[in-house]
Amino acid sequence: TPNALNFTPDNKHCYAYSGDVSVSSSNTTMLEFSTNSEYIVATFEYHGAIAQISANQLAIEVILNGNSIIHTLVVATVDHTLWDSPPKLIIPPFTDVKMTLAQALGSNVNMQMTLTGEVYGLKDTGFQ
Repeated sequence: TPNALNFTPDNKHCYAYSGDVSVSSSNTTMLEFSTNSEYIVATFEYHGAIAQISANQLAIEVILNGNSIIHTLVVATVDHTLWDSPPKLIIPPFTDVKMTLAQALGSNVNMQMTLTGEVYGLKDTGFQ
């Protein structure tokens, strides 16, 4: 779910998927969750149909504990991979994480955001 950070049974990896979200010109929350005692080396990416977003400019923001740490504008074109090198972030323990998208031009677009990461500081549960 968008408001949950999910863990693999061995607690070594985590993931969060937004699902399909209609993104408008105002900041749309794509993922929002809090960490506990673990810290995470995470990669997040956004996705959408190139034909649908080709005329749009997307504003991406990553907020940790109320502080914007990434805020960038991406101009999407038909022949451009939206984010060639997704950023890798270290998310500290006990952190509120929020990731938003907004589009600056055109009409609403359907977008998705994913976060995957390696987890440190949690015990192995023994489940596989």
